[in-house]
Amino acid sequence: MTRDELQARLTAYLAAEAKILRGQEYTIGQGQTARRMRRADLSEVRAEIKDLQRQIDDIDNAAAGRRRVLYARPMN
Repeated sequence: MTRDELQARLTAYLAAEAKILRGQEYTIGQGQTARRMRRADLSEVRAEIKDLQRQIDDIDNAAAGRRRVLYARPMN
């Protein structure tokens, strides 16, 4: 996926997060004809936002010639 595609997805997820924060669930209509709408889970949306931001950072760092360093230590 390109940086522009990732940025577009990130923008969509940020908009979804804002909608969730305004109301996780709502009802349209009354009585037997009422319909309930429930938005996506906020924690899942935030996890995807974090992952998209990481992917964009990785692309930016690679373009700038920087490497991401991960440290690991052995488990006993």
